[in-house]
Amino acid sequence: MKEIVFYGDDAFFYDFPEHVDIYYAKPTIKPKDDIDAVIDSALQNPINSPNIEDLITPESIISVCFDDISVPLPPMKRDIRAIAAQHVIRILKGIGVKDENINFICATGLHRKCKPKELKHILGKKIYRKYKAQIINHDAEDKNNLITLATSSEGYKVEINRTAAQSDLIIYLNISFTPLNGGWKSIIVGLGSYNTIIPHHSPEILKQGTFMDPESSQLHKIIWEMGELIKDKLNIFTIEMVINNKFYRGIYKKIYDPLKSQLQKPPLWRRMLLSMLRAFPKFVKAYVRKKLKAGYQLIDVFAGDIEDAHKKSLEVMNQQLNVEISKQYDVLIYGVPNLTPYNVGSEMNPLLLHTLVSGYLFNMHQGDSPLKEDGTLIILNPAYENFDTTQHPSYRDFYYDILSTKPDIFDLKQIEHEYLHNMEYITKYRNKYAYHPVHAPIVYYWGTRGLLNIGKVIVAGADNKNVLDVFGFEYAKDLGDALEKAQSQYQKKSSIAYFCIPPLFVAKLKTK
Repeated sequence: MKEIVFYGDDAFFYDFPEHVDIYYAKPTIKPKDDIDAVIDSALQNPINSPNIEDLITPESIISVCFDDISVPLPPMKRDIRAIAAQHVIRILKGIGVKDENINFICATGLHRKCKPKELKHILGKKIYRKYKAQIINHDAEDKNNLITLATSSEGYKVEINRTAAQSDLIIYLNISFTPLNGGWKSIIVGLGSYNTIIPHHSPEILKQGTFMDPESSQLHKIIWEMGELIKDKLNIFTIEMVINNKFYRGIYKKIYDPLKSQLQKPPLWRRMLLSMLRAFPKFVKAYVRKKLKAGYQLIDVFAGDIEDAHKKSLEVMNQQLNVEISKQYDVLIYGVPNLTPYNVGSEMNPLLLHTLVSGYLFNMHQGDSPLKEDGTLIILNPAYENFDTTQHPSYRDFYYDILSTKPDIFDLKQIEHEYLHNMEYITKYRNKYAYHPVHAPIVYYWGTRGLLNIGKVIVAGADNKNVLDVFGFEYAKDLGDALEKAQSQYQKKSSIAYFCIPPLFVAKLKTK
């Protein structure tokens, strides 16, 4: 059966053998026709919370907080947070809250700062123009603007943004994109410091349960425990907006939409166009990717209590994202685009390829993994050895200086501390658009479960074998070669599945 496969910034059609099972994202849930009406209804009928009007006075200090540009991925054509923000401002002005008492905080955690054009995209031009001076990026290194609200019994500090914490009300604008996002993670990670983030972003914790399954994830457990410690010390009104999986829009849909049928053959014009696009220079294809906007649409909104609203969001997200998988497989195949939460507007690099494959893709399931223990993962990506030194300066050095020595992932605490206190990196994080230096080891930790449970990763079509050697990946010249290598290690015929992404989906193993 022929189906589209992504390969970095390219795509092509591949004729899969009959014994390969192919899985797709669910059909797109129909969006809400009247976005304003849905948001207004959620705000006026909050879950287990008073209305915003009953939580504040005209003299109140408000912090409107929101996720950074990494959510959703890719960014939406028209960001629904901008629409929700207008509703919030209308309510605040109706109460009589002064403009100077309204702060906007981009909850970046240890990510890079959002650029002005990105903040304008998220909040909308109107709000950006009016409140420009009051829109800030969270700074996890601004000691004067951090406050410790609690310490757990294990000694974990719950230290978050002081401006937000000391507000009379935090209003959080959240896009519910995957089960990883939303709820207390928005506050604990988005507004947190290193001291608050590292307890649940360590390899010891990340090895325990997939982070796409809140029920089994130790990461989620610790974040929610931290949230419980500070729940009575903050006033939070959350607005969780759930989106569908409409990844493609316009011409992109015509070119890249999966076929999903044994009877349907890719038309000649699509095959020719994809072939022509592959011949384009790399910088042209990268430019197109950086400008890509997804067609995601609003399917529901839940406002009010941060925990109860999130539970409702998860129910709707699961309806859109969860795909039943019939069994566990010896071999899983992924076409891997040059697209991660950490290279928006930037280049793919080897460390991001690791976190995408061993982290995000391997963990994109709930319950048992669709890949058998010590199974084989085949990925298609050129694996370029490129680094954007503006956004990822610490990534580059961590890759060449540390990962090239092939360290034990559980023995990097000293290196992590060295990066934590590297003033050159910290200056770039605070004053430019670099990721926090400690984000480099954290991105490596993100792949802990994959490193422990995947038997072999074969990269089909890799451009640079040095990259593969650093991570212990194997090389194959193309997908056919990769399939031969994967199947040769099994005595009998191996079970193989191709997970056709994008759009993303969360695998859910069928229960017997």
